[in-house]
Amino acid sequence: MNKILLTKLKITLKDNRTLLFLLFFWFLGGFLIYFLLFKLSFFEAFKASFFFKQIESGFSSAYSLWSEGIIFGVIFTLFFQNIISKYIPERSCRMIAKEKRNHIVVIGYSHLGERLISYFKQNKISYSLIERDKDKIDELLRLGEPIIVDDAKEPDALRDANIINAKAVIIASNNLETALIITKRVRELNKDCLIITRCFQDEFAEIIESLGASEVVSSSKSAFKDIIEKLKV
Repeated sequence: MNKILLTKLKITLKDNRTLLFLLFFWFLGGFLIYFLLFKLSFFEAFKASFFFKQIESGFSSAYSLWSEGIIFGVIFTLFFQNIISKYIPERSCRMIAKEKRNHIVVIGYSHLGERLISYFKQNKISYSLIERDKDKIDELLRLGEPIIVDDAKEPDALRDANIINAKAVIIASNNLETALIITKRVRELNKDCLIITRCFQDEFAEIIESLGASEVVSSSKSAFKDIIEKLKV
C-alpha cells in the first residue's frame, strides 16, 4: 500500500473518529453486560457481543437489532464520504497536503511549476502544490495528488500546505505581487526553509531577497535547472 492510500486511510479514520468511538463503546457495553450481568466467561461474552454466540434473551434481541442499525449507519457514512472524495477531490487532496512533512511546496502551476511537479512526481520527491485555478490542475486532483486549490495569499492556503514543516518553498507564480507577498509570509512562518522565488523583473530581485527569499531566479529557460541544483534533489 503506497503512501497516498495510507494517508487517505489515516484521514478517513480521523474524520470518522467519533463514529468509530461510538462503535467501540457500543460493543464494549455489550461485552460488559454479557460478562457482568449474564455471568458469561470472558471469551463467551466476547463471542456474544460480536454475534458469534446466540444468547436467547430480550436484551440479545434488542442488542442485535440496534447493532445492525449502528453498523449500517457507519458503513453508509463511510460510503458517502468515499463518494464525496471521488467527485469532489479538492477536500481529500487538501487533507493529503496537510499531512506532508519535510517536503517541497510549489506555489503556482505556471510553466515552471508544471515542470517542477512533473520532476518531483517522476523522482518520488515529497511535495505539495498551491494553485487557485482548478482547471489547470484537474488531472492532478483526479490522481489524488497533494494539491490545495486556493489563492496562496490566503492564510489558510499556506497553513494547509504545512509551510511550517516544509524544507523548501518555490514561488513559481507569474504574478509579481504574489511573489512579493508570499515570500514575506512564508519567511514569517518558517525561518529556516529554503525559499526560491521566481522574478522576471531584475529590479525587484533585491526587494524579494530582503523579504526573505534565499534565492531569486529569472523566468529564463535555465530557471528549472537552477532550482533543481539549489534543491539538491
